[in-house]
Amino acid sequence: MATSSRVVLLSGPEIDTEAVMRFRLTYSGELRPSGREPDAQQPDPLALHKHKLRQAFHVQLKQLWATNKFLREHELDPRAIRAARPVGDDRTYWSSGGRRAPMSEIVADQYKEFGYRFLPLVREDISLLCSLKILFLRRDIPGSVISAGDIDNRIKTIIDGLRRPRNGKEVLGNEVPKEGEDPFFVLLEDDKLVTHLEVETDTLLDPSTGGNFDHRLVHLVITVELRPYNVTLFNLSFS
Repeated sequence: MATSSRVVLLSGPEIDTEAVMRFRLTYSGELRPSGREPDAQQPDPLALHKHKLRQAFHVQLKQLWATNKFLREHELDPRAIRAARPVGDDRTYWSSGGRRAPMSEIVADQYKEFGYRFLPLVREDISLLCSLKILFLRRDIPGSVISAGDIDNRIKTIIDGLRRPRNGKEVLGNEVPKEGEDPFFVLLEDDKLVTHLEVETDTLLDPSTGGNFDHRLVHLVITVELRPYNVTLFNLSFS
């Protein structure tokens, strides 16, 4: 009997380019399903939970920026960023002369909001799109996540944990960054930059999670692939 199920939740237009970067993010712990999208006046009841995921991914993305030679060493002229040239214009990111500083610092300064300096890797201004393939292991009967119909809501929680917050209510209870969270690394500037999303579910056999088959406990392995939709020397350098 098959013990896994696979579903493609989003399949956007094909982009005829190779991935310029591929890496994996992981998460182990409770994963709650999101409800309906809160309106502008209503706080998200899962704000604390989603920020916990965001913090787990932050640590890993921080390590990615520290170990990838291009992300770690490339420097920018802040004046070039402030000039707001068109999206995908290489001149912004290969500027010469003037005062230069690490790219991570310059980009984080562009996302000062809600008491944080967020540092998204996948951004519209560098013409990158994101593909996600999620291995979703949980303490449950094989296939039940999909058949129960709640996978969309739990995947939405994951995606919300991968993107930067849209408003201050999403960091409610975490208004002040903790040590090591400046800048705060996130994968996505906006979830609209995810163009392919597929999920494979299977049973989590790790006995350390307990024997009560609590469906809230999961282990996620997220394969991230980045592709340029407008190829430039800059976004090709991510490889």
